[in-house]
This record gives sequence, C-alpha cells and structure tokens, in this order.
Amino acid sequence: MISGLIVTAMTDMGPYPILNLSPISEDTTVKLSVIGMTILSMGAGTVAEKQHYRLHGSIPIPDSPTLEALAMSFTVTPTETKDVRIDQHGRESTIWLLFESKDRDRIFSQHGSIERALKEEIETIHIEDNLSDPTIMNRILNRITDILTTVEVPVLPETPSYIPERGGLEFYTINNDGDLIELEASDDLTTHFVLVLINAVVKRIFLIKLDDSTSQRIMFLAGRSASNLNSNRFKNEFTIRDVSDPIEREMILEKIGIIQKIGV
Repeated sequence: MISGLIVTAMTDMGPYPILNLSPISEDTTVKLSVIGMTILSMGAGTVAEKQHYRLHGSIPIPDSPTLEALAMSFTVTPTETKDVRIDQHGRESTIWLLFESKDRDRIFSQHGSIERALKEEIETIHIEDNLSDPTIMNRILNRITDILTTVEVPVLPETPSYIPERGGLEFYTINNDGDLIELEASDDLTTHFVLVLINAVVKRIFLIKLDDSTSQRIMFLAGRSASNLNSNRFKNEFTIRDVSDPIEREMILEKIGIIQKIGV
C-alpha cells in the first residue's frame, strides 16, 4: 500500500533529500525536496511552524504520474550548521510517505491513524543524524504499512458528491506562476488548463485537468496552490483530490452543470 519513504531537509545549501527508501530516482527526490519546500511553506521562524506534526497531502510526485505522497514536517537539532536561522530554530525536515494513486481512497480512510502514528514516531526524532538512520525510518515505514494492512476497511468506488444547486462551490484556475484566479461557473473552461474546484459541503478541493496536454509543472503549481489554500484558509480540514481520469472529469463537470468539450 505504501510504496516508500523519503526524508528531505533544509540543509545549509537549500532543500535536499537525506534518505530515499523508495523506488523513485535520486534526481526525482531532489525535485521533490524543492517542490515540497514550496508546497509545505517550510522555513524557520515562519507561520509554517504551526503546521508541524500535521499530515499534508496528497501531493503529486515529480516525474511520477502514478505516485502521490503524504507529508509531515518537523524540526530537528542540527549536527553542524553555519546558518544562523537553522542554528536558532532547528533544521526543517519532512517525511514523505509515497503511495500509488489508485490506493488514494484506502490511504485517506486511515488518514487519522497515519497522522497519529507518524506524529508519535517523529516526536522521538530529535537530532539531525536520526534523519539518515535507515533503522529508524524503516521502523516508521513498517508501522504505517501495518496500519494499512491489518485494518480491513471496505473501499467502495467513489461517486463524486456535489451540490446540484452549486451551493458551496467555488471555482479557480491558476496562472503560469501558480497564483489562484477566481472564475465564474459560466466562464469558458476550455480556455484554462486546470480547474481548482472547492466544495465546502464535502470539504474537498478538486484539481481537475481540463486539457489532456496540461504539463506536470502546471499540475504541481495547482497542487501547491490548493495545499496553501487548504492550510491558510481551511486549516487543513479539507481533502485535496486530483482528478485526471477523463470519465470522472466529465461526470464532475456534468454534475455541476458546466460540461464542455475538454481536451481538444
């Protein structure tokens, strides 16, 4: 169920992977480090500190269209640093739990259990050297895996739940810098690459790819914006769902009454 674990940290030279217990390449873990820093708003001495020990995601994995991740950030005491901020506030670190997109519903069904277990494990990690200790990280990986394999949770095919009257729905897209732009439901969606749909009733943020040629970069930016919105506005009470399947996409757009010719 869990495909692997990665540890990243804000080193003196910038964000960098510390340990990779996953099938993805080292180049990809470097990209994840940089993207993850942005998505999770990491940085000593900022409001990001309030988000420590909270489970974030799902977050897309660079160059890996079938993989997503849950992430939890925290700080450790640096072994050695020349950065005054790191010396004062600690070294920002993140544990990433990778999983296949097809298992998203099963993963989310155990979100609370995963968050509690990961928080308990992370609270025992105090120094920088612990981040690269495979024994510690394999123990964490095994514990999370056990949660998902020992508890039988029936998973039913999800039918998108929306409000026919459009109540509680908000529509956004993003620009090339990843900034959210508010839309009206009547806008021509064929002019946009991605729709960020907020459903306040079911507490979900949907990332809907409106053009099949939309780049991975645009989807990363959309994911970052959705994650920031979830953290800052909704206090991480919403679930972020990536909708890339064409059939589900059409069901959603039809359900909210704005079905259009997509992907052309």
